[in-house]
Amino acid sequence: MQPRQIGLRKRSYMSERSLIDMLIGRNITVDGHRTSIRLEPEFWARLADIAQRENQTIDQLCTEIDRGAGKLLRTAAVRVFIMSYTVRLSQLNTKTNSEGKRVITGDSVAVVEHHR
Repeated sequence: MQPRQIGLRKRSYMSERSLIDMLIGRNITVDGHRTSIRLEPEFWARLADIAQRENQTIDQLCTEIDRGAGKLLRTAAVRVFIMSYTVRLSQLNTKTNSEGKRVITGDSVAVVEHHR
């Protein structure tokens, strides 16, 4: 008889293939050169939101991101930018209430400086 293993559960993880299938590839133009990147639908939606907020096209925004990417791969740089932008925007959209707690206040009109 095998000893009973306590606390171990069989975990269900998404396969690597199913994660890749979730990616959407799109053509973009970066510095005048056509290329493509693959992102999750949520990242594409957020990238479009940011571009609109900053009065830019997705291509213009991706060109800016690419110029500041350093050694990051283009897709990774876009994801990092989106996360950084979102965090900074959420920080602008919070205030401390009378009880000393941070609360979300609504859409900020302040321009968020791009991650570089």
